[in-house]
Amino acid sequence: MIEHMFEWSDAAHGGSHPARVSRARTGGPGAARAPVVPGPPAPSPVEAVLGSAVERELARMVDEVFVPDVAWFANGDRARAAVEPAASLAAELDAALPGPGLASRLVALEPADLDDHTLVEVLAAWERVAAWAQAGSARALAELLERTRGSAEHEFTVDGVAARLGMTRHAAAQLVTVAHGTAGLPEVADALATGRIDRRKAETLIATGRLPDDRRRAAVREVLPEAERLTVPQLRERLRRAEIRIDPDGAERRHHAARSERFVRLEPVDDAMAYLTAYLPADDAARVLAAVEQVAVPMHRTPGETRRLDACRADALVGLVTGDLTPTGSVHGSATGPATGRRPGVQVTVAASTLLGADDLPGLLAGHGPVPAAVARALAADPDATWRRILTDPATGVLTDLSSRSYRPSPALRAAVIARDITCTFPGCRVPAWRTDLDHLDPFDPDRDAPQTHGDNLHALCRTHHRAKTLGGWHVTHDPATGTTRWTAPTGHQHDRPPTIADPAHRPPREEGPPGSTAEQQTGPPPF
Repeated sequence: MIEHMFEWSDAAHGGSHPARVSRARTGGPGAARAPVVPGPPAPSPVEAVLGSAVERELARMVDEVFVPDVAWFANGDRARAAVEPAASLAAELDAALPGPGLASRLVALEPADLDDHTLVEVLAAWERVAAWAQAGSARALAELLERTRGSAEHEFTVDGVAARLGMTRHAAAQLVTVAHGTAGLPEVADALATGRIDRRKAETLIATGRLPDDRRRAAVREVLPEAERLTVPQLRERLRRAEIRIDPDGAERRHHAARSERFVRLEPVDDAMAYLTAYLPADDAARVLAAVEQVAVPMHRTPGETRRLDACRADALVGLVTGDLTPTGSVHGSATGPATGRRPGVQVTVAASTLLGADDLPGLLAGHGPVPAAVARALAADPDATWRRILTDPATGVLTDLSSRSYRPSPALRAAVIARDITCTFPGCRVPAWRTDLDHLDPFDPDRDAPQTHGDNLHALCRTHHRAKTLGGWHVTHDPATGTTRWTAPTGHQHDRPPTIADPAHRPPREEGPPGSTAEQQTGPPPF
């Protein structure tokens, strides 16, 4: 704690004593020093530099608090690590904040001597240290950008970074984005420096959407408590939802402006192949994909079919666009084909209050994410649209239950589970729920005279994570009260997948971090 107070004091005063802090770190947790022995301590290099009695006393306290343990690791003595119980070591690493002390501790560990559970914590700890170092890199680059602001050099700072680091200008520009953004959003800078997010998540928080700075800060504060457990695509979706909720009129204007830029392009590539890229409004793109899926999925399931599903999708797209296939999958002029007899459809979830015009909450377009209220209303107003009422728990926003005594869920129950889960329920998996298996959490017992096929016992699993549950040693439980699915790995790690909120009006309670959990208070400014 003394270390953190000392470095925080420097940061709070704008880094006015760089030489003093530099010398303090030289004698601190990153240095190889002999352990402190009993008796009057000899003056450290820090004390030799600092002039006042108060500063000398503070330096001695800093040394006494953390130097002995770190010096022991720097000297390469692994005896303590060898006898330290694995559980306590894993817990220690899990709780450790990134910085020079944690880096030294990790360097001294021998991966071959650790159990699986601890190895995962070592990996996570190294990633936090990497994020902390990236925060230091961003601070340095932000200072460089500030020094060149207003000059002709400013435009080409990114080129200097690219040349020095041996990277493309685009990659260097991403570093500039993070540096500039963290300077303006201290919450993101703190999260990066404490290892709660990595550089990709920081860039997502900074660059997703087109909100003005003041409203972006509100959106970032809304999603930041969940950022550590979210993947980058999930974090981007949460930001877009917050963006629409915070600035619905602006979201609508930006959608109309972006819509005018739609295009279709052909990009030739090797082996006589090409990419056909379409930039479309999200609702149009969802309809196109639904039409392709309606033809491709039955095509893939035809007995004797050897093409991959992706290849069937590509062939279905070509057939539909060129007119060789009908929307039902039949060849033009032929009565054969995997006809489905129904029009391709998309799923959008929208609050009744939004449909009635009482508010402008974002709709949730399956396969895409949040869309402005006007887009959701247009989809719902389609003359051929089928409306399905979805009841949600007012406290949690989670879809309520339906049940059945049969093994296979009814069409209504299946639709309800798909609408609830949105994607596969493995943490971070993005496979759409309509493409997954509906798995019984507790295996179905035909001899049991009670409903087993109900929402609390069903969840969507893609084939990969269905196999992980069945064959890979993963254990899954579901909490009906909160809607949270908990996955327990073979290593014993537990990972929660919170429910997808079906009610667009619901906002989960904000999680507050522990007191004094900012980067400056706990880790000091990197780099080490």
